[in-house]
Amino acid sequence: MPRLFTRGIYGILLPTKSGNETAPDTVRRDNGRITQMERPIFQPVGTPVEELDTPALVVDLEVMDRNIQTFQSYFKDTSVKARPVVTSHLCPQVARRQLDAGGTNGGIAVTTLGEAEVFAAAGFIDILLANLVVTRAKINRLCALAGQTSVGVAVDSPDNAEQLSQGAAAAGVELRVLVEIEAGMGRCGIAPGPDAVSLAQKVNNLPGLKFQGIMGSVPGPRGEDDPDQHRAKTTANLQVVLDAKEQIEQAGLPVETVSVGGTHCYAQAVGMAGVTEVRAGRYPLMDHRLKSFLPDLEPAAKVLASVISHPMEDMAVLDAGHKAMAPDQGRPILEGVPGGTASRFSAEHGVMELEGDARNKLNPGDKAWLVPYELGACVNQFDYIRATKDGKLEGFWPISARGKLA
Repeated sequence: MPRLFTRGIYGILLPTKSGNETAPDTVRRDNGRITQMERPIFQPVGTPVEELDTPALVVDLEVMDRNIQTFQSYFKDTSVKARPVVTSHLCPQVARRQLDAGGTNGGIAVTTLGEAEVFAAAGFIDILLANLVVTRAKINRLCALAGQTSVGVAVDSPDNAEQLSQGAAAAGVELRVLVEIEAGMGRCGIAPGPDAVSLAQKVNNLPGLKFQGIMGSVPGPRGEDDPDQHRAKTTANLQVVLDAKEQIEQAGLPVETVSVGGTHCYAQAVGMAGVTEVRAGRYPLMDHRLKSFLPDLEPAAKVLASVISHPMEDMAVLDAGHKAMAPDQGRPILEGVPGGTASRFSAEHGVMELEGDARNKLNPGDKAWLVPYELGACVNQFDYIRATKDGKLEGFWPISARGKLA
C-alpha cells in the first residue's frame, strides 16, 4: 500500500504518522537501525534567512537553479552529456533538479557505495559508482544493489575484476564496468597501454560483467594555478583517456562510454571527439575553489553564522568552526565585509581578522556569511540544507547521504 505524504510547516515532506511512528525529521533509518539526526531549531516556511538558527548551511534555490541551467546548457547541443556527481551535495532533491534540467545522460555518479544505496532508495535508476569496490562485504552489497537498479562500477586490476565477476554471478546480476585509466590524478587507475587493453578484454569475457567503456579523472584547479596553463594540462590529461580508448578499439573491443571528470574539464571535454560524458559535481552549489574557473556560476551554498564575540578591535569570533566549515583544504571567504578575513578555526569557533572599517562591524548578535572554499567537505558537516528563496526559508532538505563513507 503506498505511503501518504504531507508537507509540514517546515517544508519537509513527512510521511503521515500512524501509531507511535517517529517522523523522519528526527531519525534516519539505516538497514533497520534508527540513528539520531541533527535536531536544528525548525523554523516555519517564510522565516527571513537571517533569522535562522546558526550555524546553518543555506542554499539560495534561485542561484542554484540558475547554476544548473547555465552549466548543463553547455551540453545540450553536443554529443557529450553531463553525469551529475552527487557527492558534493548528497541531496536527492538537488539531484532531481539536475536531471530535470536537460543536458545530462539521465544518470548520476557517486563516490561511495553508501551514497549509491541512498540514491537508489530515493528512486534513481542509473547510478555510476565512480570508484573501486574491493572487499567481499562491499561487493555483496554492490551486487544486491544491482538487483534493484542499474549500477556501474570502476575497476583497475584483473584481480578485482574477477572478484566482481564472482559476486555478480553468485547473485545472478550484471554489473556495468568501466576500466579506470590513470590520467594525471596520481590516485586510482591503470596506465594506458597493453595492460589497460588486457584488462578491458578480461572484463568483457567475465560472467556477470558488462564492459561498458573507460573512465578517467583529471586534477582540478588549485588556487595558484594559471587558468590557461590549467586548461592546457587538462586537455593533455583528457587525451590520455582518449588514447586508451583508441588502443582498446584497435584490439577489436568497442568502447561505448568514455567518462571523464570533473566539473572544471567540461570546456575541453565537449570539444574532444570520443568523450561521451563529463562527471561534474560542484556546479549547482559552487564553492570558492572553483569560482575563478567557472565565472558564469555563483556560490549558492553558504554558511550563515552568528557573531558571538568581538573581544578586540581587530578580531571577531563566529559560531562556525571546523565542525561547520571543514576548512582543511582552504579557509572560507567572509562575504560582504571588506577588510574582514577568515583567519583561523577551532572546533566550534571561527576567528575573523578585521581591518579598516571592518573593525566597526561584526558585533555580538550580528550575522555573517561564509562561502566554503571546498564544498563537499563542508556539506558533509550538516544533516539539512536550509533551502531559501527571495530571502526566506522554503524548507529543510535532508542531506540524505551525509556520512555515507562506506
